[in-house]
Amino acid sequence: MASVTPASPFESISGKLSRKERIVLRTRNGRMHAYAILHPYEGPLAQSRKKAISAFAEAVKQCKTEMSDPARLAYWQEQYAGYKQLANKSLSRANRRFFGDNSTAAAQGKYYSTLRGFIIAQLRKETE
Repeated sequence: MASVTPASPFESISGKLSRKERIVLRTRNGRMHAYAILHPYEGPLAQSRKKAISAFAEAVKQCKTEMSDPARLAYWQEQYAGYKQLANKSLSRANRRFFGDNSTAAAQGKYYSTLRGFIIAQLRKETE
């Protein structure tokens, strides 16, 4: 993955430049990155994969709703501050406390660096 510094007219570009392009641009944590898709899967999606995609899409929609409500946003900011504070001491303990012992985050040592990602992960945990 390459770090990209765009010129002024292209500061907010994201995604592919064309449908068949294999270079994808995205912004993460305020920095733009470019990466290449080397071997994309072009076969049919399994039923379990479709289910996971739709569950994630629902969590993203719910996250947007939660973040638009000031009271809920304050709640999530408080939860995230607690998560970050505990993660600075012990990431595995923070993931177990906020996501449970059987979560993917706990198993992989995942650190949620954005409030949005944290909220989506929490909402996904609640639906499982």
